[in-house]
Order: sequence, then structure tokens, then C-alpha cells
Amino acid sequence: MASSTLAVNKVAIIGGGIAGLTLAIALKRQGIEVSVHEKYSHYQSHPTGFLIWSYAIKILQDLAVPVDAFGAPLEVFRMHGRQGRFVVDMPIGEISRLNGADSYEVNRLRLSQTLAAMVGDDLRLGDECVSVDSTPQQAMVTFADGRRLQADVVIACDGANSVVRQFLHPDVALNMLGSGGWIAVIDQIPPGLPLGYQMDFWLPGCKAGVAQLGHGETRWYAAFTEMQASATVSKKQQILSRLNPIPDLIQHCLDLTNEDQMVYTQAGDLLALSSWYRDRVLMIGDAAHATSPYAGMGACAAIADAAALAELIGSGRPVPEIFECFQQARKPVADAVIQDSRQSLDRSTSAGVRAWIRDLMFKNIPEPKMQEIVQAMVSGH
Repeated sequence: MASSTLAVNKVAIIGGGIAGLTLAIALKRQGIEVSVHEKYSHYQSHPTGFLIWSYAIKILQDLAVPVDAFGAPLEVFRMHGRQGRFVVDMPIGEISRLNGADSYEVNRLRLSQTLAAMVGDDLRLGDECVSVDSTPQQAMVTFADGRRLQADVVIACDGANSVVRQFLHPDVALNMLGSGGWIAVIDQIPPGLPLGYQMDFWLPGCKAGVAQLGHGETRWYAAFTEMQASATVSKKQQILSRLNPIPDLIQHCLDLTNEDQMVYTQAGDLLALSSWYRDRVLMIGDAAHATSPYAGMGACAAIADAAALAELIGSGRPVPEIFECFQQARKPVADAVIQDSRQSLDRSTSAGVRAWIRDLMFKNIPEPKMQEIVQAMVSGH
């Protein structure tokens, strides 16, 4: 039986998403035994895409993850305002490289497949965790088929609707924000979309964006405040009825997309959970601090969580010290990301005078201030 004062030698990771796979790769490089348990027998059937900022790309590169296999560097974030007109270009590429790595537009499915291949046989698909238990000496996982697994620690990476979270916080539920929309990846490039540019449109009550992912692929999205998808109205019609004026680029994307390629997402988050761990069970990523979808902030935070935790586990410290140090380091950052995502979603979909002021502010922003804003995004601070 393991002692709470001994180094961690065996880690069970629940969830084979970005957080779990990144953590497994980082731990394996340190010679620590890992097993990753993903409840689904296959990855999502439809690819989606998002932005991964420089600081998280640097982590992946340091782990020898071939980032060019699933994405393309972002040079410019071009913002269009309340009437669909150009407002400002943000110099993402230039400032990202000053921080040690490009920021990337990423195909999420390709990213997951790349990470999964690096984890190899230590990833078990179709392995559904139904409960966990822990004492100061050991952690235990119970699976849907009745099997039980003992490990030095269990790390919950099972996402915003975490099963493991019920062990730590049985009364906590995801806070749904009432916003929703669609994401799609297509294998064509719409006319007027240059490589290295993300074109964002911040319109009253909605926002939309489009960017190339490399490999002949494009990702696009359209999100709306106070949005619930209808099962009786076509997805495209729901977008067209609310996206006004509709930018030409988004219209081109809709024309090139089959409705079965469109993935619906809803915005929800978790904020200020009292603790991310108990005994030998710890939550990271969306399981601990789910954030509303905005500029890949959740994925970047999950990657940063995994790197920080792997370093602490590899230090050989006692488990209570590892978990407490991890929470003290990452919780303030994660809570700030959640708050910033909420504020950014509100800012980008504002209407009326607020939208006019926002557009005017960005259009006339001094260069040093713009560099400060971009620096904060690409560095995760």
C-alpha cells in the first residue's frame, strides 16, 4: 500500500481529451507509469477547431508534439465591428514569436489523434469511469464493467461534465450562460480568406469567425447570446435569421458546409470551486474550471495545467504538497480566465452605444496598448 509521503509512481488519468493526453505524455517522458481511461470508444466524428495561444503551443513543442500536423500559425486577428466593417488588426504572430512560439489555429480532432498516438497503448478507449474513491494512502477507480483500478493518484481530466467531480463536489453543476452556436471544419478555403488571418465579426447579440487551419481546411463558427438550438428549423436558417448583417465570408462558409458537419455548442462555466482535490484525487482542465468557449482559452488552460502538474509530480514531493502547490499556482489563473471569457463574450456581442464605444476604442487604440493586450493573450497572463 502506498504511503502519502512516497513519490508518485502510478497515475490513473480519467478522460482522454486534451488535458488527459497532454498530462500522460508529460508524465511518460519522466518515466512515470500512466494509464488514460476514455469512456468513448472513438473520438468525436466531426472535427471542430479553435485557437491555441503561444504559451500553450510552446508547452506542446517542448513535449515534441508536432503542432504543424494539426494546425497553422496565426499572424493577424482581424476584428470587424457592429456593422461588419473592419476595425483593427491585432499582430498575433509577431508578439507570439517574442514569447517563444507561434500561436496556432488548430483542428481539434487532428490534435486529439496526434496526442493519442503519442500516448500509445497507455490510452484505453471505451473505458468508462463511474466512480472514484480515495484515502490518504491510495486512490481507486471503478469502471462501468465492474473492474477496479488502484493507483497512487487519480487525475480527473473528464471535462466540463466530469463524473469525478461528483466525488469532490456532489452538489456542483455547470453554470449555463444561455449562449450557444455552431462550429464546423470544412476541407475548402472560402474566397477572401488569407492564410494566417482569423477574421472575427463582433455583431449585436452574436459573433462569428473564420480561419484557415492549414492542410486545405477552414474552421468557422457563429455564436449567439440567449440561444437555444431548434430541432425543427435548419441550422443554417437559425444562423441566417440572427446574423445580420451576414458577413460575406460567413455566407461563403455556410454555402460550403453540409449541416451534418455543424457541431452545436452551449456556453457554460464553473467558477471558484472551494477545492480541486481530496486525498489522492485531483481535477484539472474543464473538470476543475470549465470556461465558456472563447478564443481557445479553455484548451490552453488545460495544457498549462497538465504541464504544471507533471512537473510537480516528477519532483518527488508528497502527494498533499503536490496537490496544494498545484492548486495555489493554477487556481487564480484559471479563475481569471473564466472571468475574462465571460467579459470577452459580453464585449464581443454587445449592441447599441456599448458596441459603438467598443469599436471606437479598438479603432483608435495606441500601439503600445495594443501590444499589451496581445501580449496578455499570447502569454496566458
